[in-house]
Amino acid sequence: MATHIDAEKIERELQQRLNNRMDSVRALVKSRQSVANARDTLSNAEDEDARHYQAALSAGWTADELRASGLPEPEKKLRVRKRATRRPAAAEQPPAAESTDHY
Repeated sequence: MATHIDAEKIERELQQRLNNRMDSVRALVKSRQSVANARDTLSNAEDEDARHYQAALSAGWTADELRASGLPEPEKKLRVRKRATRRPAAAEQPPAAESTDHY
């Protein structure tokens, strides 16, 4: 007796699995965008804070006076170093000069 294969049922089940997988990626993309937005907001707030701190110093306040009032110097941002240009591999470089020393 031949077994009946319900192609439509299999396709619906596989489509549902695919939809679930896509939903998880959509949620991940949304949360990553939220994190990126929060980082941008924080960066902008830190920049504004640093400008206001410098304005207070320019207005005559000293760093010691501000610190004593509970307003320490803004934290320094970590600078991201640009990656160096990749150099050609050793095989692409010209061969080194041969030594003329003979023992």
